Amino acid sequence: MKNNQMNIKGQEAFLSKIKDQLYSSKVRNKPFLTFFLTPVEVRILDQIIPKDMFVSYYGGYAQAQRQVAFVSPFEMTPAFDVDILSASYDSRYKVLTHRDLLGALMHLGIERNRIGDLIVDQDKIYIICKKNLSEFIQSNLFQIGRCHVSFSLDNDAQIHYLGYEIINVGVASLRVDAIVSALKHCSRSQSATMINQGLIKVNDVVLEQNCQLCNNDFVSIRGVGRFQFIEVSHTTKKDRLVLQVKKFI
Repeated sequence: MKNNQMNIKGQEAFLSKIKDQLYSSKVRNKPFLTFFLTPVEVRILDQIIPKDMFVSYYGGYAQAQRQVAFVSPFEMTPAFDVDILSASYDSRYKVLTHRDLLGALMHLGIERNRIGDLIVDQDKIYIICKKNLSEFIQSNLFQIGRCHVSFSLDNDAQIHYLGYEIINVGVASLRVDAIVSALKHCSRSQSATMINQGLIKVNDVVLEQNCQLCNNDFVSIRGVGRFQFIEVSHTTKKDRLVLQVKKFI
């Protein structure tokens, strides 16, 4: 099912805030910067921005998931308030994960929308953040798990990180319980129970009841991971759907 317009249920607070910012920008004839937006928030902004306003995005590297938006009522070169921090660590003691890095940053009291993508790639770690957080992180984050780290400014870093893999998943329908069942390798009754327990999010909002996914919708499964349904690749002879899905690493 193709759908370029996304359901904003659960995103009303963000929608209200971004509309206020757009209105103020137009009235004052001044550009503004957002905090880091999720892919869902980027899609919402793209849907509602007036045709006579300009928007540019930056997340530190080409494939960034979380990005800052520079919005202007007139055409101009965007000025992004973003730093890239990097550190090396010895993976012989522990192989760090995205969850380890995020947990360490949250422990410092940093709000999630002040930080962009977090990359743990082999023995190298990257943090994309707002400039006003850069010095704070360098001065306070010295350990992640059992690994000692020392972050430094690295705005010229050439980051080549995809952050996901493409997988094919066979399902009976596009309903969320069927897709969760295939991704988690469990029964549909178990996936339905997970929905009832609030363990499934669609487009960053906890799913309250089963529904059908549309192209590019995001699905998060507690304890399993985050996925994006791209499209139906093909249908088998037994009328099962084969989906193309991004599995985020």
